[in-house]
Formats: sequence, structure tokens, C-alpha cells
Amino acid sequence: MAEREVRVKNRALKRGIALVVVGAAVVTTVAVLATSQGRPPLAPLYAEHVPVAGTDTVYRIPLAWENAQTFAAWYDEIVLGEEEALVLAAALAPLAAPCCDDNPLARCCCERGGLICNVVRTARGLGKYLVRQGFQAGEVTAAMDQWLRFIHGDYYVARALVALGENPVAYGLARPENGACYRGLCTAPLQEGGCGGMGPEVIVARPRS
Repeated sequence: MAEREVRVKNRALKRGIALVVVGAAVVTTVAVLATSQGRPPLAPLYAEHVPVAGTDTVYRIPLAWENAQTFAAWYDEIVLGEEEALVLAAALAPLAAPCCDDNPLARCCCERGGLICNVVRTARGLGKYLVRQGFQAGEVTAAMDQWLRFIHGDYYVARALVALGENPVAYGLARPENGACYRGLCTAPLQEGGCGGMGPEVIVARPRS
């Protein structure tokens, strides 16, 4: 690769990292200001609605970012039988896609164009695996919901704020209906509130320089 091209790519990557750092600082500052104005603090809401890495699961694989690629592979590799597909459909029915919550998890907005984002791919891959392992629909629903809360926690906290009559924007969060898909974050890393890409490789975090 030409030296000039390397320099350009390095500068672009550094700018991207700087924007993420600045964005995180802005969110933190806005949240502090909101709390100082008498609004509910965010920390208890995250503790209530967003599980942390290492949390136990019914399928005995603790929550971890490293699971995302495995779950995505399960989505691509596991072919369910007719009865298994019915169980998965029942498990998916109560869940919305958190990246575009006017769409069900069973069919996110990307699928209208023949694609699928990795928020949805990983959740449905986990669902396929659990159905194949003999879990009941209710258990599969709960497990997929737990995973989605882990990888897309801001959405669930924003939803909790709305339920409390608060505006998530005052805390530096997007409103639930303005999900990652609608903010152009389809290719952003999962750890930055994005969809983790649209292909078989899940983008969990931004590459380190």
C-alpha cells in the first residue's frame, strides 16, 4: 500500500476515534446535567435494564462481546425443522428489533432490502441454537431479550426513561423510535451503539490503532 494512502487511512481512523471519545464525553456531561436538574439518574436504570459482561445465562454461556460472532455463525449455519421454526417464531413474536423498533425482531427493516444487521442476526442465531437445544419458546424469548439488552443497552434505558415520562435526549440518548438504523449506524460497532455491520463478520469494536 502506498505511503500516502497509509497516512490518509491512519488520519481517518484517528479522527473516528476522537469523535467517539468526544461523543462519549458529551453524553456523560448531558447525563450529569440532567441529573443535577432533578431528573432520574441513569446509573440505576442501567443497573436495572442492562446486564453486564459475565452475567449468567440459561444456556450457560456468560454474556460477553466475544459471543457475537458465534451467535451470528449459528444464524447462518443452523437450519431448523418445521416444528423448531414454529417454536422460534413464537419466541420472536414478543420482541421488537431495538435498532428499528417499529419492526419486529422476526423481520427487521434491513430485511426489506434483502439484508440483515448483526444486532438482529446475533439474537436470532442465539434463538436458533436454543430451539435446537430443546429450550421452550418463553425461555428463548428471555434469552434473546437478555442478549439484546447487553449489546444495545442504551435503547432499553431510553425506553425506561420514556416510561418514566422523561425525554432520553435530555440525557444524551436517542429516543427509542430513532434507533441505530435510522441514525445511519448500521455499520457502526456494537460497542458504540451501532448494528455491528450487515455482513457475516460482526463489528464489535473499532480497530485499535
